[in-house]
Amino acid sequence: MKKTIFLSAFFMMLAAVPAAAQGWQYDAVLYGWISGLDGTIGLGRAVDEPLEASFSDLAGYLDFAAAGHFEAHNPKMVLLTDIYYVNLGAERDAEIGRQTVKVNMDFRQWILEFGGGYRVSEQFDLLLVGRYYIFDIGTTTSGISGQETNEKNRSWGDVFVVGRYHKGFGQKWLFSLRGDVGLGGSSFAWFGNAGLGYKFSDLFTLGLGYRILSLDYETGAGVDYFKYDMTTNGLGLALGFSFKKKIVFGC
Repeated sequence: MKKTIFLSAFFMMLAAVPAAAQGWQYDAVLYGWISGLDGTIGLGRAVDEPLEASFSDLAGYLDFAAAGHFEAHNPKMVLLTDIYYVNLGAERDAEIGRQTVKVNMDFRQWILEFGGGYRVSEQFDLLLVGRYYIFDIGTTTSGISGQETNEKNRSWGDVFVVGRYHKGFGQKWLFSLRGDVGLGGSSFAWFGNAGLGYKFSDLFTLGLGYRILSLDYETGAGVDYFKYDMTTNGLGLALGFSFKKKIVFGC
């Protein structure tokens, strides 16, 4: 249900962009974020556990991932949206009550971003964006006595003030740098991105970037306790399609 709501909101936003207006440019980007995790996570009555995992540590548990960025901009305005999804899963044998059971662990994460702002100059944008996070963490235990499923769902949102710098070099190279600071559901959150792109044509661009997202969120008590104080960071690869002029690799 949540997926349907936010995908509907995404397409509604695209429909709201004045496609017939003069001076608008449209950029669509498909990207992959090759990220690792570093921080602390807490669930229920369990003690908060430190977690540090590189992308190579997580790659073996990756079931599916997809991400996309879309924006429309003219000389004065910017509208953007970004959707990121990852699903990690693992199956393990465990001993419970002298019985060997199979435990299937599943971790699903959505990061949804919508916003816009003002183009201060040809090379600098000042933006206000909302970012919403959805976490689904579940375990399914299968043994002689049957199957038992436990699932934790948490979602919250933050509002970010964003500064973004972008510049072209020659006819082919593009560079961008973005920094966000925000709060809301999180006690504090920040995001950074640096990217370099190469234009193969007026239509297609290939980019390489580095992204980092830090969230500090804590809620509940007892069995309802949930803590996510985590930094996700790593390299990203992007394939961009531009409807008109240039692609801004400031996702």
